[in-house]
Amino acid sequence: MMKGLVVYYSATGNTKKVARAIHSGMSQVIEADLATVKEIAPEEVAGYDLIGIGSPIWFFRETANVRLFMHRLPRLDGKLGFVFCSHGTAPLGIFRSMVPFLRRKGLTTIGWGDWYGSVYQVLHAPKPYFTDGHPDGIDLAEAEAFGREMAERAVKVAAGQTELVPKIPTGPDADLTFQPHPIGEPFPGANPKRVIDMETCLYPDCTICEDVCPAYCIQLMDDPPSFGPECFNCSLCNRICPTGAIKLEGEAAKRMLPVKRIDMTKCKYPECKVCVTHCTMDCIDFSQDPPVFTHACEGDDLCWTICPEGAIEITNMEVTHAKMWEGFRDARHNRQGHPFLELLREAQAKGKFRPLVAMDEIGWDDPVFTIKRTPRFDIHDLLEE
Repeated sequence: MMKGLVVYYSATGNTKKVARAIHSGMSQVIEADLATVKEIAPEEVAGYDLIGIGSPIWFFRETANVRLFMHRLPRLDGKLGFVFCSHGTAPLGIFRSMVPFLRRKGLTTIGWGDWYGSVYQVLHAPKPYFTDGHPDGIDLAEAEAFGREMAERAVKVAAGQTELVPKIPTGPDADLTFQPHPIGEPFPGANPKRVIDMETCLYPDCTICEDVCPAYCIQLMDDPPSFGPECFNCSLCNRICPTGAIKLEGEAAKRMLPVKRIDMTKCKYPECKVCVTHCTMDCIDFSQDPPVFTHACEGDDLCWTICPEGAIEITNMEVTHAKMWEGFRDARHNRQGHPFLELLREAQAKGKFRPLVAMDEIGWDDPVFTIKRTPRFDIHDLLEE
């Protein structure tokens, strides 16, 4: 009998809820397991016939830990799979990143699904946010039906109905999850200047940045190594470089890289390890005095929102999240001027988005970074069963 697996990462519970619903639907058709990317080794995945991989969208791609998990997967020739995600207003690019990468591993991808989710850890986001309240019961019923559909399709494809395997959507009419990143401000422009410190770079023994780049734009053989115009500034390369040899330069570095420190007069480590436990890239190093955040930090700042003592500080908040919030602030009176809101309007017109928060309830003047209570959000409440 066919056996399935749903494996995922969830920062604040949205993707977890969707993953559980998908698993429930799959289990109505085939035997299926459910695990996070920390709970199962990549090599174990080859023991399954149908593999679903899920992630939230960060920086218009899957999270770095999910990308690394996929990179470490063995060959999956003869296996079937699907991808899923949760997201806020702009589901751009994630399946354009995930699906071709998995197909290069030999996985036959038979479907994909995405769901809106509440936003907690994006510090420049207004609170309440436009997509708050999702995923709700309707979303999770759809996710369960999706899981059942994927299992039923897998059984048919395995029996020879290969015409059911979908083609990767391309072109201007493709779903947003397969569209390249087109947005300029309020984000730093795409393709900022990056440099590789060849003194610390391990090439040719290490090519991981080139191997996992969603835009396939890094050419390590060039002298010096080059970053092509396809780069959309997702910062995956500088996160996953084992030596931190890849660095941003100029204005993008100032605006894209929150600088964090821990106030040890407030921090309760080692009694409290909430930030360490939930760090996506295991980048908080308490072995140093003072503790440091390594270059692997995803910059999504979950740790800042969930610290019970408010001990984690971002010292350049004014030029990072505060600057990015200005786009939302200005959109209060010019909603056609913000690309995220335009995407949301289009999705609503197509019946893909159901607003659960009225526009007059959006926290235009209350971005997450202004929340004073600690923790800003209780991670145990967000991830509760």
